[in-house]
Amino acid sequence: MKIFSCRCGRELFFDNTQCTYCRNQVGYDARRGEMVSLNPPDSEGEVRADESGYLYRLCRNYTDYNACNWLVDAGIEDEYCLSCQLNQTVPYLGTAEKRERWVRLEAAKRRLVYGLLYLQLPVQPRRYYPITGLAFDFLEDKRSNPNVEEEFVLTGHAQGLITVNLIEADEVSREAQRISLGELYRTLLGHFRHESGHHYFDQLVANSAFIDGFRQLFGDEQRDYGEALQAYHDQGDNLVANNRYISRYAQSHPLEDWAETWSHYLHMSDALETAVAYQLVPESVEQLPFGEKMQHWIRLSLALNGLNRSMGLKDAYPFVLSKSVLAKMDFIHKVVEAARQQ
Repeated sequence: MKIFSCRCGRELFFDNTQCTYCRNQVGYDARRGEMVSLNPPDSEGEVRADESGYLYRLCRNYTDYNACNWLVDAGIEDEYCLSCQLNQTVPYLGTAEKRERWVRLEAAKRRLVYGLLYLQLPVQPRRYYPITGLAFDFLEDKRSNPNVEEEFVLTGHAQGLITVNLIEADEVSREAQRISLGELYRTLLGHFRHESGHHYFDQLVANSAFIDGFRQLFGDEQRDYGEALQAYHDQGDNLVANNRYISRYAQSHPLEDWAETWSHYLHMSDALETAVAYQLVPESVEQLPFGEKMQHWIRLSLALNGLNRSMGLKDAYPFVLSKSVLAKMDFIHKVVEAARQQ
């Protein structure tokens, strides 16, 4: 994440709707990758950027729920920004608790979309691109809402549709799940990045020249998925750690190994961009060969862990990047670079 600034010169954060110093309204232009200082809206509800003069509308999820700070180009008909256009289903918003959880989901999704656009990957709303597009269902089950029909909603992906259970936005519940599953890490942003990996496997690898290289590193994706997941869960705590994988769950199936490794590639990409912005690593890191870039990431993650320990907190990045994992991340880097050039 890069550093943004208001017209007054003060720093803005990615989720700001207002400068905390001068109180000027701001919004994020996803297509141009800029935080924009805005003039007051006109009678048509359009707002003009203070410096560029571009005309925008506020995303409807901002005007209706104060749940989004992204802008919509005034020249298009859609009422929603690029991130909110990805929504197929949102949860019942009739209570403050439901709205708060949904707002957390939207914030994580916006950061996902920011990272995908930064990598120049295609982000196409499924409503306009039914074959190659991406969509999200935010659903509940009876664990959190006895009035819904679904007994259990799994967070997952199917043919471009990512489903996220609203209960994942509850920190206490999510932490309980992390502990019960023996996970080192479980966050909303991690869920979004992981599930996006399944989508981009379908779009960039499945029917491409990369598929043979994928099978050499990750395994045969045609292996029965249901049986593999059942075998993984049957092993439970008896599963032996294997440093050829980035996480325990990555051992369950080649597609899950890909999605887990993909999410870590996105973690690294975003964290390094942030580190460049704060001058913690050289700006040239963006143009370095992948192996050298990874060395910067490893040093940065060790520093982050050391700082957290100094504050009595858990490691920010509690993972070991083995030679095998680095080879998989290098493969993902090649897939991303090829997508950029299309």
